[in-house]
Amino acid sequence: MGTVSIPAFHVSSKSKAAGNGTVSIISRQDAVSTGKFAIKIDVHFDPATDAYPVLTSLAIKCDMSDSTDGVYTATNIELINSYGKHNPTITLTGQCKADTAAPIPVGCRYWIMIANNKQAGVQGTADVVSFVIHNNVGTRIAYGSGPLESGDISVSPV
Repeated sequence: MGTVSIPAFHVSSKSKAAGNGTVSIISRQDAVSTGKFAIKIDVHFDPATDAYPVLTSLAIKCDMSDSTDGVYTATNIELINSYGKHNPTITLTGQCKADTAAPIPVGCRYWIMIANNKQAGVQGTADVVSFVIHNNVGTRIAYGSGPLESGDISVSPV
């Protein structure tokens, strides 16, 4: 007989992220992989008006060695938090589905962190995106972390 445990209670905070971009990781490049991942995101949560975090779009297209390549699309947001004034940072987690990965993994879950280090068109430190995707038994199937080489993602604690 297993023990019953109650998970920690987590509360989302007022948050918003929108934009898209591409990250290139040379060490994840090989004969069949470009070493890049692309992200498109439009999410928000305002506890004054939203009952749950709002997912308009969140997709990651992965083409890197040491990952199952494909497009991963979020189906919900379970937790979203953002913080910071000068380089607002957001973390979010939830469930996703694999649209083109082969073989198609079952029960995918994602975790993403985005640091908004600069405004579009302004020279400065690039925005940084990190993500990991696991399947239903906890096996890591895709991951990556690096600065945007193109695009822009705005993050705000709204």
